[in-house]
Amino acid sequence: MLSRVSSRLTTRAKAAPCSILKHDFHVSAVTAKKHPGQIKKENLLKRAARKAEFEKSRPSPILSKPTPFFNTLHTPASAFANQTDTQHFLTDADRQYLYEQVPRDTVEKRNLSAVEGFDEALKNEEKKVETIKKIIGLQNANAKAVQLYNIQKAIDWFKRKEGDTGSPEVEAAILTVRILNLHSHMQQHRKDKHNYKQLREMVHKRARVLKYLKRKSQERYYKCLEELGLEPRAVEGEITM
Repeated sequence: MLSRVSSRLTTRAKAAPCSILKHDFHVSAVTAKKHPGQIKKENLLKRAARKAEFEKSRPSPILSKPTPFFNTLHTPASAFANQTDTQHFLTDADRQYLYEQVPRDTVEKRNLSAVEGFDEALKNEEKKVETIKKIIGLQNANAKAVQLYNIQKAIDWFKRKEGDTGSPEVEAAILTVRILNLHSHMQQHRKDKHNYKQLREMVHKRARVLKYLKRKSQERYYKCLEELGLEPRAVEGEITM
């Protein structure tokens, strides 16, 4: 009797693996649903990360891209190395009067009858003119005079008509020159809090001027930004420094 039962159990045990393999099991992975609060938290973190990455890529509100306009400007170092006839406060009429008319008038007042004597005296006056050019040249000017020269270049570049010194383009260009000059100063004097405050004020003032220009004419606004080497994101929205 016992031998029959044991033989049956042994037979079933041997047959069991085959029957298990033949049986078709459908197993589905059970995933727990996230809590709505957890989903909201994850979405907020993703949104914050995207915003941080966007702000990280924001262009500098101070530095500009190189443009042809900036090629006309000088720094104190480049002005000192400049060997050309560059005076920072003389107009074309002033140059013509000081360099050409004054030497000739000075010689004529001497009433020199001989032609050779007149020519010799004129050459001496022209040598004096060359000395004057070196004295009042931009290469001998201080940083303040170089900035004034750059401001005049900005006015000449962005003016809409003769005598224009107050259009939004000119005002934005002058502020850009002053911003770059003050930024250069801050690179050497990082603890100058007073000038740092002035720098921030000028950056925000330029943004207001450009915002007004955009309301007035978008075509002029984008053209001004292009010539100043600024991107819209650098002057629009919240400006952080």
